[in-house]
Amino acid sequence: MFVQHHPAASPTLSTKLFIPAEDFELFIQEKSQQKIKGIIRFTYLNESFTANIFITPATIIMQVQQGFEGIRLNAPVLSSVEIAHNNYVLNGTITNRGRQNIVWLILDFIHLYNLLRLKPGTLLELYREAFGFAKTQDSDLVFGKIDIHHPIAQQVAKVLGQKWKRRHKYEFGNALDLLDSVQDLLANYPLQFSKQAPTQAQNKVNI
Repeated sequence: MFVQHHPAASPTLSTKLFIPAEDFELFIQEKSQQKIKGIIRFTYLNESFTANIFITPATIIMQVQQGFEGIRLNAPVLSSVEIAHNNYVLNGTITNRGRQNIVWLILDFIHLYNLLRLKPGTLLELYREAFGFAKTQDSDLVFGKIDIHHPIAQQVAKVLGQKWKRRHKYEFGNALDLLDSVQDLLANYPLQFSKQAPTQAQNKVNI
């Protein structure tokens, strides 16, 4: 298993409730019948990672705090029919489906983290290819700054997700999150890509 349970609670985290699980630790800060808000912690390669997490019956949103901040991950949004039968949180408790989707989000993070850590040039190349498609649809788009609410964003995200799957044999859970996270990484960690793109400006990556 990629993710290992870390049994010791961090004394620096202010928590109301601590829930250990096989693959992660959840520190609940706010809780009601319909939502859970807190901090999740997991360990990979003997390194601890933390992320903010917000869970409702229909959604799970996770944003990494430690280990390349800016990576955002979302579980599939459930329809009203799905919520009625099997949702993410029920009566203030995470369901089995919720726990499983949290693990999948962690795995998405690990795949993105490993590529950024080991092969940043490959990540940059994948984004360049997807951006090349985007420019054929809208010549005014700026590299690394595609608004995820722009009408073209879903198409670009789909292209990026397909290229990711073909190259790395792994399907990222939410392609729009992948696009958004990669752009944040390009903006916030330019030095991570500097060995692969030596001509880039200090605070951005150009094509």
